[in-house]
Amino acid sequence: MRALRCLVRKEFKQLRRDTALLRVVFALPIFQLLVLSYALNNDLRNVRVATLDEDRTALSRAVLDAFPASDVFVPGPAARDGDELDSLLRAGACDLAVRVPAGFERDALAGRAPSLGLDVDGTNSSLAGRGAGYAGAIVMREAARFAAAQAGAGVPAPRVEAVVRFLYNPELESRLFMVPGVIVMLVTIISALATGMAVVREKELGTLDQVLVTPLTPLQYVVGKTLPFGLIALADLALATAFAHLWFHVPLLGSPWVLLLGVLAYLLVTLGLGLLASAASNTQQQAMFTMWFFLVFAIMLSGFFFPVDNMPEWARWLTRINPMRYFMDIVRGVLLRGAGLADLRGELLTLLGMGAAAFGGAVLAFRREGARG
Repeated sequence: MRALRCLVRKEFKQLRRDTALLRVVFALPIFQLLVLSYALNNDLRNVRVATLDEDRTALSRAVLDAFPASDVFVPGPAARDGDELDSLLRAGACDLAVRVPAGFERDALAGRAPSLGLDVDGTNSSLAGRGAGYAGAIVMREAARFAAAQAGAGVPAPRVEAVVRFLYNPELESRLFMVPGVIVMLVTIISALATGMAVVREKELGTLDQVLVTPLTPLQYVVGKTLPFGLIALADLALATAFAHLWFHVPLLGSPWVLLLGVLAYLLVTLGLGLLASAASNTQQQAMFTMWFFLVFAIMLSGFFFPVDNMPEWARWLTRINPMRYFMDIVRGVLLRGAGLADLRGELLTLLGMGAAAFGGAVLAFRREGARG
């Protein structure tokens, strides 16, 4: 027992000297708890509503104005025609599209049953069903108010019918929403975590100093270390996408070339961040804890489990610096909605900018390593 006590005491002394590891083990989990407990919220809120009013009457305006007046929906873009309304859904610019046809109020005043279109983005099955239910309730409530206002004039109460369509996931199957997110996680873990661990392993073995004194430039070293893991991540993406399509029946509605462009931009970010984490760590243990801390944040704030729009305003600002959020939108957009290059232009440009910054930072970090060596 005395030998065991000595060994335990020795380990605690080593941990006390390793201040970087202590920060990761104690401070970062508390920070995760504080941030994620507020950010992860499955309540239905901030559902973006795009509208198309082809009737332009008092009743149609009352119905459309009732959506942003609730605590569930927020106003989105107003479309000029049906094609623009469909493109807003396909591009992910809205979660719900409300289409009021011409003659809506006229049919209501005549006692007929006018119909109103509700097109719902069904990629997130649980929220889509609840959002459609709230939207239908708002339509019925406004129809009842209209009927009460017209009762004194002897106008029969209208029976408004809300025609709901769930787009991109008509059966509301949860696997169509979750499987693309798992693909994003696989690519992230392979590219970021494996890259960071590989470089730190060379530090521990002492071979990094030998490499840095060779004629290789820092850029050549960074490209040489990341290229194999990038190719492995691409191969895993192709394998996982094929398996998801054949086994889980996840569709591929968009262009594979847009998906390839998205993953290349994303790999610039993850590989660069993996190298930066390895440059800041002296042991594989430090690198693993550091990368895992950021991976948990990236996953939870990416929209994988919980929609970004459900998060508080400050958490939504944090997601803007999360590259996984943009890649998640690209993968789900290409696979499920058939989004094209024009629809995902903003996400692709953001990832390219982040990738350039991460790779540039990695090159500078290893240039400083070489100068110290």
